[in-house]
Amino acid sequence: MISKVVCIGWNYKRHIAELNSELPTEPTVFFKPPSCIISDGDNIVIPEGVTNVQHEVELALVIGRRCRNVSESEAMDYVSHLAVFNDVTARDMQHVARDAGNTWCLSKGMDTFGPLSEYVSADGIDVNNLDLELYVNGELKQKGNTGDMIFTPSFIVSYVSKYMTLEEGDVIATGTPEGISEIRKGDVVRAVIKGVGELTNPVL
Repeated sequence: MISKVVCIGWNYKRHIAELNSELPTEPTVFFKPPSCIISDGDNIVIPEGVTNVQHEVELALVIGRRCRNVSESEAMDYVSHLAVFNDVTARDMQHVARDAGNTWCLSKGMDTFGPLSEYVSADGIDVNNLDLELYVNGELKQKGNTGDMIFTPSFIVSYVSKYMTLEEGDVIATGTPEGISEIRKGDVVRAVIKGVGELTNPVL
């Protein structure tokens, strides 16, 4: 059971550049509600009046047992599974929230804005060298590697656990590479992380 979805923003340098933002000195942490989660094959539904919705392929870490204030060297011992995540975002609303000093919860937390693939065991997988790709209607839009992260998965787990207890089943989305673009009704979005899995969702 997922009690929370912890997300890391601005964790790839080129993605930060395409958003005209500054490099963070610490992880940018926000939350998506578990109610946003959908599975492979489910529809991403854009609510009426919401515009400029964009995709963000990400590596998701699944916490295997409760942890609090763990060291970076021990952090991955608490990650039992990995998955592909799509941090769907209403970009226009996100910019409004940022300019107003508000959080991103609404722009990123709408129903169906959290496609999540089936889990695979984290055993034997090098989370620091995974290729991520995202396709819209078969066209490659995003391509990156987790080795390009500013903050590594182990650092992220350790950092977050210093401030909050991570429960079994919690999901941590680790950020997206460059190449974000708008998705619209009728599109089909396919997110792939080689060695982890893939995720395909139509847009309504």
